[in-house]
Amino acid sequence: MRILLHMLAGVWLTWRMTRRGDDFAQRSRIRRAWYDRALWIAGVRFCVHGRVPERPSLVVANHVSWLDIPLIGAVVDPCFLSKAEIARWPVIGWLARRHDTRFIERGGHQAAAHVEAMREGLEDGRHFVVFPEGTTSRGEYVRRFHPRLFAAVAGREHPVQPVALAYERPEQGPVPVSYAEGDHLIANVWRLLGRRETRVDLHFLPALEATGADRRALADGAREAIVTALALPADPPPSGRRTPLAS
Repeated sequence: MRILLHMLAGVWLTWRMTRRGDDFAQRSRIRRAWYDRALWIAGVRFCVHGRVPERPSLVVANHVSWLDIPLIGAVVDPCFLSKAEIARWPVIGWLARRHDTRFIERGGHQAAAHVEAMREGLEDGRHFVVFPEGTTSRGEYVRRFHPRLFAAVAGREHPVQPVALAYERPEQGPVPVSYAEGDHLIANVWRLLGRRETRVDLHFLPALEATGADRRALADGAREAIVTALALPADPPPSGRRTPLAS
């Protein structure tokens, strides 16, 4: 019930910000506070390690759960790049559109347009978050990063900011709150809310300068940094099924 009320509060806050014409600083403060409160209600306790980027950056992270989005949002208030289906989700889709999420259609035919949109956002002083694995996992490995998502910064002045999301999990086991492999969202949320507490560490790793680097080098470098920080196997297993939350 508290989560539902908080979601409704987000709708009202978004409508009010739009109506009042709040400036970016005010909107950013409200967004981060809303994410933080949502996580607290859900029993998620997180700790930030490393230096949060001040320069507009392409923020990239391993992808374990839908929780990745509010966790990063509570710290850096970025724009997100997400798959187009989420734009049609009730309430969540409307909120995502109102808060500058850019949507990707399946296939590469819109890749150039979205790269340009990301560049424009970075030039406007915004961070952009992408999950370059293209899908979620159980947190036991990190899939290969898709280089095309790094085209917006390759050879340019905006750095790549790797973020390692370290969810608590049993040794040699999956993350209990992971959302992957055909999970249903409602059941996943219910499992999360049934836990007394869920802990996550966000490791902001040294930024990768993109000037003079190509997108393949940036993708491989960011993934290697995250895998090392999480102490996970260097090589992922063979590709499995894609999940409904790929973004």
